[in-house]
Amino acid sequence: METNDKVYRFTIRLVLAMLIVYILIIGKSFLTPLVWAIVIGLASIQFIEKIKQKSKMPVGLIILSYLLMIVTVIFLTFYFFYVELSHIIADLPEINDKITSSLHSISVSLQGSGIHVPDHIDKQLINGWVENNSDSIFGFISGFGESIGHLVLGAFYLFFILFYGDLVPQFFENKIKNEKKREALKENTNKAISIIKSYIVGLLILALITAVFVYIILLIFGVEYAIFFAVLLGVLSLIPFIGNPVGIIIVGLFTLLTKDSLTTPILVVVFIWITNVIHENVIRPWLMGDRLQINAFVVFISVIIGGLLWGVSGMILFIPLAGIIKVALMYSEETSHYAILLGEKPKKEKRKRVRKGV
Repeated sequence: METNDKVYRFTIRLVLAMLIVYILIIGKSFLTPLVWAIVIGLASIQFIEKIKQKSKMPVGLIILSYLLMIVTVIFLTFYFFYVELSHIIADLPEINDKITSSLHSISVSLQGSGIHVPDHIDKQLINGWVENNSDSIFGFISGFGESIGHLVLGAFYLFFILFYGDLVPQFFENKIKNEKKREALKENTNKAISIIKSYIVGLLILALITAVFVYIILLIFGVEYAIFFAVLLGVLSLIPFIGNPVGIIIVGLFTLLTKDSLTTPILVVVFIWITNVIHENVIRPWLMGDRLQINAFVVFISVIIGGLLWGVSGMILFIPLAGIIKVALMYSEETSHYAILLGEKPKKEKRKRVRKGV
């Protein structure tokens, strides 16, 4: 009888998990901007509260001003990439000549080893690739329009979340009569808010630091479109494990194809990699510490699952969501043991050696 009960509960949980995944996939267009709004809203609560206390402005006007600031920054980022990509496309003939010259040099140097490398760009091959992949290209371009639509929808969500956010604690105060449970819920809620705030703020600062360091490195080695690639690597650094390697590969390939020697691209990649190591092992722990309270394996799985379900947004959003899930699991005694699997290993205390006879 007990075995049947365990099988039944396992089946229910499995079906529930599959249902959640199905809802996440089907409701992507609705849920992605909503979760972005919730995450940004939770990270902004304390800031908005401080503005309310120091300012005599109406609450709606404060939230609207804050919202306009966020939307402006995002639109300026989109506009920056649009302008820079326009410049790169306009300079394609010149870039094409440089790439052809680089390929010729590489081809000549490798021919002596019996390795054949094309010494020019086959324009017909490129045109054929574009025609065969036109649907994918147009789909990628239309994705920007979809992103703008999500941005507008998320802005509405964020306004209402910040404006009516005070109703949530009132709801739980009326629902939970037990004072201890109410205090425990309040403590865990504050902990979740702190996790999200520290993660988002730390991530943005890291992205800014990454962009500045990469820009300096690219300027030193004379890489074209340095500011574009610097901002691109800054944005990609928001995606753990995947973003930085992809950015380094892109910059390395561009430098390899536009420079005459192999020395420059190798040095660029090495210096950016060293910068990335410093960020991950020094700056990130200093800025964010262990506030996220989840281990690296959970972060990696969150990035993979988030990317499969929601694309780039999922890669970023599923990490703080994993932190919130861990906090929620710790709230109940029945599920607190599951939170152990999501957390870091407990630090071993250093035992002091006691001399004999002391």
